[in-house]
Amino acid sequence: MTLDSKHLVQQLRLSGPYSVIQFAKKLGVSKQTVYNWESGKTAPDLPQLIRMYVVCGLNPRSLLPQKKQQGEIKEDPRISE
Repeated sequence: MTLDSKHLVQQLRLSGPYSVIQFAKKLGVSKQTVYNWESGKTAPDLPQLIRMYVVCGLNPRSLLPQKKQQGEIKEDPRISE
């Protein structure tokens, strides 16, 4: 996972706001699993991450890359006129 998952998990949990035990119960995992995620020992897989978003009342679609608006052109800062 390329995201800094330990900080993301903690931010999601605290946005609840949930204790580690409450968050673990909501997700159906052990409190040790949540501790491991938050310490960076392990990382949640995608289904677990989506479940965290749902439990915290957030839209899991925000995990997806944003599409560029049609017709939007991003200028290259290395090119000057």
